[in-house]
Amino acid sequence: MLKRPDDLNRQVVFVIDDHPIVSFGLVEMVKDVAPHARIRQFSTLKDAAHHAVREFPALIISDFHLRDVQPETFIGLFETLFPAIPVLITANDERVMTQLKRHQTDRFVAISKLTAFPKLLEMIRMALAQANIDILNVPPLSRGLTHKQVQVLELIGAGLSNKEIAAQLYISVETVKGHVKDILERLKAKNRMEASIIYRHAQIQHGTLPEPSLHNN
Repeated sequence: MLKRPDDLNRQVVFVIDDHPIVSFGLVEMVKDVAPHARIRQFSTLKDAAHHAVREFPALIISDFHLRDVQPETFIGLFETLFPAIPVLITANDERVMTQLKRHQTDRFVAISKLTAFPKLLEMIRMALAQANIDILNVPPLSRGLTHKQVQVLELIGAGLSNKEIAAQLYISVETVKGHVKDILERLKAKNRMEASIIYRHAQIQHGTLPEPSLHNN
């Protein structure tokens, strides 16, 4: 059994999944909800346990079907290797989901990979909060953004610089900077990318973005 370091400020999330696309999707969702968390990716439980000797996680998000874990020993292994750590278990088999839900506790929570994106994101947010990991505050957009500010924000999300945004929208760089300053204030965001994330989450909540799931990423 691994010993949890008591003096470590743990903002670490382990994502264990041998499917690279699913793993990437989970990592991106954690980044969206908790931008300051340290995320470690593994394809096997053995690799995760080995790394945990140096850096113990506050939360684990793991696929149920790992190459080095038998289904009947899954819960027992996680209880032994990672005591008291919340585990969000993903699976895409309804029979497995039914089996997992029989063992579901506050610590072990099962969620289907077919879950719609907003619900999955909310489950990850709840798990991160349970693990005491700092999550991004997404305030209601009580003060609406102007059409031009929305354009600027979408281009920020696409990775464009102020100069590139100015050229795209046929406005001056100084005007872009003014829009960015106002956007940050209205969304209570610390920086440009945080503003982009907040806006995207607000769109998801209001149903203006499509609802993908991990299964069809």
